[in-house]
Amino acid sequence: MCILHIMLNLLDPLFAAFARLTVARGILFPDLMERLKRHYIEAAKSMTEGKITDSRLSVLTGLQRRDIVRLREFSAEDVKPNHLARLVALWQTETTYNSSGHPKDLPKNGPEPSFEALARIVRKDVHPRTMLDTLVATGTVAVTDDQTVRLVQTSYQPLSGSEDQLAYLAHNFGDHLSAATDNVLGQTPPHFERAVHYTDLTSAQIDELKIDFNAGQMALLEQLSQKAAAMKKLPSDNAHDRFRAGGYFYHTSAQTPEAKS
Repeated sequence: MCILHIMLNLLDPLFAAFARLTVARGILFPDLMERLKRHYIEAAKSMTEGKITDSRLSVLTGLQRRDIVRLREFSAEDVKPNHLARLVALWQTETTYNSSGHPKDLPKNGPEPSFEALARIVRKDVHPRTMLDTLVATGTVAVTDDQTVRLVQTSYQPLSGSEDQLAYLAHNFGDHLSAATDNVLGQTPPHFERAVHYTDLTSAQIDELKIDFNAGQMALLEQLSQKAAAMKKLPSDNAHDRFRAGGYFYHTSAQTPEAKS
């Protein structure tokens, strides 16, 4: 079997998940391919040393030169961070809105500290009531009878199928895949990327492991969030880098041939 077929077989798990998502969201194959052409060209440009010619890009990507000329100046649109996720993060890290690391219950309206004031810090062009309604709908906050807003979840979890959720998937999966790709291509030092996997367990055993994983993962992410928020407040002339740290827990009962651990 040639190297090309081996590579495509190895990538099938990625293709399968991606195809399910794009078909479910109504993205047609020709539209996807047109977008993918642009990213192929960008990847080839980033890996080409010396003068970048259309012919060279054509050889590296397999695209025709007329496609290269038409799509050469593509620039991926920068998606802004979700304002509701930032609101929840500020609620947990700004001293005005938390006490000893614990988010305060906030009056719905009024001067700082209130939910209204916190929302205005994040976005002035979106009404605080709109933000509140979305956070209530997702179960992130709760409003008591006396109009006090309480943070229920430690992070904003977008509604299933919403644009916010798709944007989160793109950022999270994109960074994870970028880290894995850098490792495969031999970047030094490598990114930390680990996973543990076992087969032949019961659903009850999986549920128990998932509870342990969720608790440990959330504790670590909250610790990192608090530390990063404190670092952002320190004066610096070269604070231009970013990071994303996360984890996943995937469970399936399908009987697929996998290596046992």
